[in-house]
Amino acid sequence: MKYISFLKKIYRFFFFRVYHGITTPIRKVFRTIEQENRYIAQMNVVTETHKKTFGEYKNKYSGKDIVIIAPGPSLNKYKKLENVINIGVNKACLCDKIKLDYFFAIDYLATKEYLDKLLEYPNKNLQIFLGVEAKRAHNFQEFRIKVIMPESKILKLKARKFFVYSKYPPYGTDFNVDIDKTWVVEGNSVIFSAIQFALFTNPKKIYLVGCDCTSGYFDLKNKKIKSNKTLIRIWKELREFARTYYPDTEIISVNPVGLKGVFKDLYQDGE
Repeated sequence: MKYISFLKKIYRFFFFRVYHGITTPIRKVFRTIEQENRYIAQMNVVTETHKKTFGEYKNKYSGKDIVIIAPGPSLNKYKKLENVINIGVNKACLCDKIKLDYFFAIDYLATKEYLDKLLEYPNKNLQIFLGVEAKRAHNFQEFRIKVIMPESKILKLKARKFFVYSKYPPYGTDFNVDIDKTWVVEGNSVIFSAIQFALFTNPKKIYLVGCDCTSGYFDLKNKKIKSNKTLIRIWKELREFARTYYPDTEIISVNPVGLKGVFKDLYQDGE
């Protein structure tokens, strides 16, 4: 028994320390290549879909102001701005004090409990955008399957479908201006789909509300709120993208938490 136990220890050492250590980088390279090939194979579908989904919105709100509303705790502090276009993501559609013009969602697992409520949304002209993430060759776990937005849900809500492109760190997010022709960058949050759309319409100002980069929500008592450093990093990448391609659009954080100092800050409670 001691001999068998000793052999198991040797096997584990070589598998986890030697074989696994050597082959992991190689497997990552092949996984990345296979993932890229899957995306490339879908480009024709993406292009045709995005022409219909986004084409008419290019420069649509030039000279106007847009408010992007996320469901972070600071949404409770928000004092509604007038004469603006409201774009909401996820649970922001449950906030009664705001009437949305557009709605974005990607993660079905996080939104399935309330998506159907959009059928009775007060604004009958609400335009819904639902994103679909391409299946990764190496990521078919049960969780990933659950987050994919069902085609039947897109049809039921008469939503406009779009495709999101997701990359793992340390790869860049590669935001682009041509969302009517190619992928929308996921950026680890649907909020980045919403702001890419907002920038695409070329507004005068974009106000960010409830974009706290934390784990909390406006409609829950949040005992422990943790900051999301990954989202903050991607927001900084978005800032540089916007400065380069949309320098005439001013981005303003309303009652900022995690985004404090990233864009121009606006406190409505006098801080």
